Amino acid sequence: MKNGSAVAAFEVEFARYVGARYAIALCNGTATLHTALAALGVTPGDRVAVPPLTMSATTLAVLHAGAIPTYCDVHADTWLMRDNGTATHAMSVSLYGLHAGACDVDDAAETLRPHNEFAPFTSYSFQASKILTTGEGGMLTTNDEGLATAAREFSSLGYRMRADEPRIAPSVLKDPQYERHHQIGYNYRMNDVTATQGLAQLKHADTRLRNRLTCAAYYRDAIKGCDWITPQHVPDGHTHDYWAYAVACDTPRRALDLATAVTRNSGERPYGAWRLSYDEPALKHLKGNAHCPNAESLQPRLMQFQTNNIGSAITNATALVAAIKELAD
Repeated sequence: MKNGSAVAAFEVEFARYVGARYAIALCNGTATLHTALAALGVTPGDRVAVPPLTMSATTLAVLHAGAIPTYCDVHADTWLMRDNGTATHAMSVSLYGLHAGACDVDDAAETLRPHNEFAPFTSYSFQASKILTTGEGGMLTTNDEGLATAAREFSSLGYRMRADEPRIAPSVLKDPQYERHHQIGYNYRMNDVTATQGLAQLKHADTRLRNRLTCAAYYRDAIKGCDWITPQHVPDGHTHDYWAYAVACDTPRRALDLATAVTRNSGERPYGAWRLSYDEPALKHLKGNAHCPNAESLQPRLMQFQTNNIGSAITNATALVAAIKELAD
């Protein structure tokens, strides 16, 4: 196998699958976010709007770019970021698999289907918990050749590259006068072993998505009629890939009681939501005057049920029904 040939094939097939002109395969999903910001021209001191209700890699990518995270609240029903506030750039998050709206960069780590009509860049993750997984890895997609070229060069040590070229031909590199680095860049490239696994998994992407939707339906039926559990709202025209089936309980206490009761009824304990990014110890200094009452109210009340296995979802949904009944008695 020629160096980079599996990466090139994975990029072509992934771009075709999500309907994008260009795909750039990178080592992980945080690298794709950082690369997207750099390619868009985000520079140190720029402000980038991000939601606090998400895994902190979104904030970390902004910091890697030298920019300033500006925390913006989320909608009370969809839990997606509401607006850009005073920031000049925005990175939305397609939380739990619900596709977000217009922004500069769509952090689509928890989804798999196309997003290209919404953002100049869409960032996918293949980390171990994701819908398509290679253990680690990520893909950045765009329909803009200039942005694709900028992303390719930034993520390839600053080499002069083409948008559709994951590696430079050895015949070019062997020239002792070849000028490799025409800018400072990062070594974020995906390797062929990872890409080979990605190609194999991509063949089953439709099945994986269908299974997630099936699992979500079991949980949806389980909470039907319960007035103190609210699922994530899916607006008309939006797509949900159900990386997880997430619900909000009416109080933090009830959320903890529900998780314990599900376990007591032979189900798997659901995950709570991540701490708000600006409440993480390393990031508390970034909160500033951020006013995010919806995110702060939601975070301790959210529960995430896994959708990666239909058998487990049936067991968990049965336990969820029993837990709801138990707490109602």
